[in-house]
Amino acid sequence: MKKIGQLLGIALLLSSLWVFPSGVSAENVEVEKAAVKGNGAVTSALDAGNLENITLDQIKGRERVTFIATKISKFKVDEEPGSAVLLKMENLQVPELLLRPFYDDAMINIRQVLAEQKTIKDVPWVYATIDLQKPVPYSVRQEGQNVILDFNVATLGETEKSAMMKKVAQAKAAYRSPQNSQEAELADNQETGNIPPNGGIGEVRRGAQKISLDFQDADMRAVLRLLAETGGVSIVAGPDVKGAVSIHMKDVPWDQALETILDIYGMAKKEMGNVISVMTLEKKKKDEQARKAAEKDQIEAEVARREREQQLLAEKGKLRQIAIEAKIVEASDDFVRNLGVSWGGKFTARVGDYSSQTAWGTNTNKTEGQTNPVSYPYPKGITASPAGSQAAVNLPGALVGTPTLGFVIGGANAVLEAQIAALESTSSGKIISTPKVTTMDGVKATIKQGEEIPYTTYEASGGASYPKVSFKDALLKLEVTPTITPDGRISMLINATNDRGDYSKASELNGNIPIIKNEVDSKVVVEDGTTVVIGGVSKTTDDRGMSGVPWLSKIPVLGWLFKSESIDKTRKQLLIFVTPKIIPDVETPSVAKASLIGKP
Repeated sequence: MKKIGQLLGIALLLSSLWVFPSGVSAENVEVEKAAVKGNGAVTSALDAGNLENITLDQIKGRERVTFIATKISKFKVDEEPGSAVLLKMENLQVPELLLRPFYDDAMINIRQVLAEQKTIKDVPWVYATIDLQKPVPYSVRQEGQNVILDFNVATLGETEKSAMMKKVAQAKAAYRSPQNSQEAELADNQETGNIPPNGGIGEVRRGAQKISLDFQDADMRAVLRLLAETGGVSIVAGPDVKGAVSIHMKDVPWDQALETILDIYGMAKKEMGNVISVMTLEKKKKDEQARKAAEKDQIEAEVARREREQQLLAEKGKLRQIAIEAKIVEASDDFVRNLGVSWGGKFTARVGDYSSQTAWGTNTNKTEGQTNPVSYPYPKGITASPAGSQAAVNLPGALVGTPTLGFVIGGANAVLEAQIAALESTSSGKIISTPKVTTMDGVKATIKQGEEIPYTTYEASGGASYPKVSFKDALLKLEVTPTITPDGRISMLINATNDRGDYSKASELNGNIPIIKNEVDSKVVVEDGTTVVIGGVSKTTDDRGMSGVPWLSKIPVLGWLFKSESIDKTRKQLLIFVTPKIIPDVETPSVAKASLIGKP
């Protein structure tokens, strides 16, 4: 003690115990008041508390040792030889699990903390020796029932810290020297990087190590923390894990001790690797229910997805087809008026028991996609639409003065056939073509007929021009892309073009015949078997004739007295009747595109 007194100066400030090396000014030492409680009354061992745990921490240039107890006790601090500090706590007992060295590799100045049980005049005392590398200033205080010692390592220089780290490593190796052959084998395996067959140190400590526990009203979290340190595992306690633990176990396997504590106090655990999660039974039950519900939802979603896939595959396997029937008619204005395809109104006709209804045209009072109501008062005949159904005209918004579309709905198809059949017999027009084509759902069908018109160009070669004859198509072409809607109707994207040569102007263009183009684009939705009328493409023909008295009609000027000239202008309209019909489902693949050259 004399040697220690020469090395250390002792100062007692504000009832706090401070120790600092000689030569270190008290002004550089932070002073903290130690709240030492207790009257010093002698109590029996029956009233003694327990030392629950010892922890080591690093906090802002300090190394802290915390002694966790179950009750408040009197304490005092003495200095021991070899730069050690001895903490004495009255009326506390040390469990067998804590009768071992505590150390932390991260500590610079604290080598280890060793607690021992002493009995003085029938009163239990805890003697805790804190072994230091070098004496440094420290403070001691009591917070509640815990005693805290802070060692100021900030006063050490960097050189001293490096040297101490080396000594700490050597000391830790000495403290960890194996005590038996099994631990020696494990240590050798650690150094060489080999893992023993049983899974490593953690499993040996948890499975083979026997422990003794003696707690009276100890905090559940503190007990779990002690078990975690003893078993070499990580234990995570949920927020609802709390309560006091009173147990006495001796030489019980670690796993059995944990299971017993959890079972008695209504707790459950879940292991994931080297981490054990502790929770209440109610929390675990809720987690299991949530997990099962999530798995059920996932399974139901997977089943629904597979059913949908099978449904889509089944629908994909049914190659739905549509037959397109077309009639291309060149008719007079009188026939058009009788048929009811007069642009800008509606028409109702009756032939016997059959009624004909049409709705059509560019109507400035209606917007795109509006409905023209058409009633069907005559239920007889081939009627596909119920009474009171509506006929709709879907017109492109930019159409101005161009051909538009009209519908002949339901039972009007029978009347239409009769009227077209009588067309040629009355010399009101002629049927140019009646093509039919079948296409798949959503695939474009093309119907076309026409001629190739030659035209001559000249190419220069060697100072001379040579004529070159090329050809252009002058076609009447109808392109229809039908799509079956979910409600069984047919949506059609229609493109109709009528290109023809104007032979009357060939003389004006050195024998080349110009091509007159007409085109209609629209999209409509109709019932299965309903006819769409495309019209408005017209042409005017001038027929000139002359008659007179032979010879006399050739006399200049006076010849007009003996001859006459007639001019006959004829106006024809081109009507295209399109009737789509859904063909029953087929299961065999077929060609998806159709093209037909119509002939009269």
